[in-house]
Amino acid sequence: MTPKNGSPELTLSQQAYSVIEDMIISGSIPAGSYITEPELVEKTGLGRTPIREALQRLAREHMVTIRPRRGIYVPSLEYETELRILEVRRELDVVAVRLAARRASDDQRSKMRSLAAQLEQIGSDFPTYAETIRETHQLLAAATKNTYLVESLLPLQNLSRRYWISNLVDVEKEIAASSGCHLRMLRGAADMDVDAAEKAAYDLNDYLVDYATRAAQMA
Repeated sequence: MTPKNGSPELTLSQQAYSVIEDMIISGSIPAGSYITEPELVEKTGLGRTPIREALQRLAREHMVTIRPRRGIYVPSLEYETELRILEVRRELDVVAVRLAARRASDDQRSKMRSLAAQLEQIGSDFPTYAETIRETHQLLAAATKNTYLVESLLPLQNLSRRYWISNLVDVEKEIAASSGCHLRMLRGAADMDVDAAEKAAYDLNDYLVDYATRAAQMA
């Protein structure tokens, strides 16, 4: 399996985590459903030990619930849950872009500008957009040079992205609104413009609260 973003070779456990997380966020393992370890072994082509290790991590991050003798449950994300997630994510996003603007390496700043350019060109290409946003979150988090922040923020972003994907109706409209905020976060961090990066992070989280509210109203 080829690691994403040109990262160092992933362990089998990390590979399993990445694949299962993708399956949950994309909805190929639907919310409200059960799946078993043997089924995941078959779907991923990975062994029981890395699958089990990945599931333990996903459980800690509230992506799955392990229910003995029943299987692995993928809980639904409700409106109230998303709001609680965003309460915490909002402040961590701002801290992350602030630190990234100050601490990013030259190579990371170059990658930020490249991702920003990609976001300008994506349009309504949802698969490419979803992967670019994942890379954006991972790059900004890595640029903070703070492992504790990375471990706290990325799981919240993953949960929030899952909610966003599962409630999409007008794909083109929502991509335009979301990508604009991410683009400004990237450019602010790349240019060491802390104020611009922070404002973009706040704007993104304001948008996500509005999105969650609109989704709940349509449910």
